[in-house]
Amino acid sequence: MVIIGRTTTLALIIPRLPLLCTISCSPRLSVSSKLRMSTSASTNTGGSGKSALVIREFVSVEGGGGNARDEADAIRFRLVSYNILAQVYVKSSLFPHSPSPCLRWKARSQVILTLLKDLGADFYSLQEVDEFDSFYKTSMEDLGYSSIYVQRSGQKRDGCGIFYKKNCAELLLEETVEYNDLVPSLHDEAYLSSDKQNAPLTNRNNGDSSKQDLSEKFSILSVKSSPENRGDPNDPRVRLKRDCVGIMAAFKLKHPFHHVVILANTHLYWDPEWADVKLVQAKYLLARLAQFKTLVTDRFECTPSLILTGDFNSTPGDKCLCFDKRRTTIYELHP
Repeated sequence: MVIIGRTTTLALIIPRLPLLCTISCSPRLSVSSKLRMSTSASTNTGGSGKSALVIREFVSVEGGGGNARDEADAIRFRLVSYNILAQVYVKSSLFPHSPSPCLRWKARSQVILTLLKDLGADFYSLQEVDEFDSFYKTSMEDLGYSSIYVQRSGQKRDGCGIFYKKNCAELLLEETVEYNDLVPSLHDEAYLSSDKQNAPLTNRNNGDSSKQDLSEKFSILSVKSSPENRGDPNDPRVRLKRDCVGIMAAFKLKHPFHHVVILANTHLYWDPEWADVKLVQAKYLLARLAQFKTLVTDRFECTPSLILTGDFNSTPGDKCLCFDKRRTTIYELHP
């Protein structure tokens, strides 16, 4: 399994930059090359005293994955993982160095669309996607992409989306992941009823009983206490209810031959002081992925490759990325 975060560790750490890589399967999936973001700045400020313009460009890092293959029958496709920054979170106070016109949705939307078009990926895993129905879905359809999407639970307006070229891949199966399922149901309380707004998606999920068993297993994990007053942090209903989601899907590549790839996309909880929550979410996600892979393998009689993308809100060495190095390949750290 390959795990791809929102940036590479070789890049200058700038929030919400896309990570672009080219994948080669022959038939074992490996990362044949990756592109990292570099920056260069113009030193001419014209005496205005304003900050120099930062020009970002991708630099090809050939052989970055270590096991590239050049056989003629290799499958190659391009994948971008990108925290797109939900417009609902765009506030001038949070981005004081950005001119106000650049933060307005009318301008941002067109810049984002131009960037995605220029990247020319076969698959996009996007996090913090709002305006899905009103903008991303139709705009990407015009560029030749189909899409699947899951909105965050509760009152959150953003979510995770996967966009794929219709002439490159066929969607076989999809499932959504709601980390609020980790919240234990105690004494038949209905505190999760308001978070089931994604109920229409359940007909696409398979193995609901197995999913319930997993959520019950992980919800009884010990929860670290915190001195902060955010409700009772020792209450799992408070600590684990973070309204985070993920989505996973199986695709059959259309050429040069029909290889099946499972692509997952998620956005883990952000707070660095609640690392235990991210760890539980990551463990639950991998358990769900293992179930999903078994389902795809049995139903379609194949040996699928597995790619996990997302914004893990983590840095190299964090537990949610490195809890099982024997079974997991961390894209940023391990070739």
